[in-house]
Amino acid sequence: MSEKEIDVYFSLNKKELSVGVFKKLDHSLIFFNVENINTVSLNEDTNFEILEKPIEKNIRIIEKNIDSFITNIFLMIDTNETISIYISLMKKLDNKKIQQKDIKYLIQDAKLQILKAHSDKDILHILVNKYVVNDLDYDFVPLDINCNKISIDIQFICLTKNLTKKIETLFNNFQISVDRMICSNYAKSFVSNENQGNICQIGYNLNRGLNKQEVLIVPKKIEKSGFFEKLFHFFK
Repeated sequence: MSEKEIDVYFSLNKKELSVGVFKKLDHSLIFFNVENINTVSLNEDTNFEILEKPIEKNIRIIEKNIDSFITNIFLMIDTNETISIYISLMKKLDNKKIQQKDIKYLIQDAKLQILKAHSDKDILHILVNKYVVNDLDYDFVPLDINCNKISIDIQFICLTKNLTKKIETLFNNFQISVDRMICSNYAKSFVSNENQGNICQIGYNLNRGLNKQEVLIVPKKIEKSGFFEKLFHFFK
């Protein structure tokens, strides 16, 4: 099986390393494994060398199962070092209809402000919690409504660049790139009876648009195609 046919998810917390492999064609889980590990916590002071053996072991198991090398993964990280930053922005429309470009402009502006004010942070998730149009609250994109101004409330879930760098280096040692990091605490808010024991499944579902309020960030390797090229599951 080619790596192009699958998505590989690793999940790290202080007690366990979980891995899940999903087939893109039908979104089925074709491999899942949980490895016990012992770390005090996952932060900038963590000795990541103790994670090398269980990570390498599971990489080899996956590659044996799919009969192919893996070079890219999605990583779920459970750490108390994530922070949420909230921002509200407004745009005047002078009684014009709301369009996609108006929402995109506000989110892009907010993202740039966060990165400028918090240059030591990487953004993991962008969540649009509320839209306010004509003094009315919406939890969905209110397109094609005439209004004088629109404002949005956005939540950014961030992690320190020092920690993300150390984690990326850990996997780079095995010639593996981390396409995207997902905050496990955020993912746990979507736990259901069906996926209660599999955090990787929740991460996979989030990447496929489980939360319509989330703006998905283009992975670094294709970021040149444009921040908003195919991010908005809630525009579908």
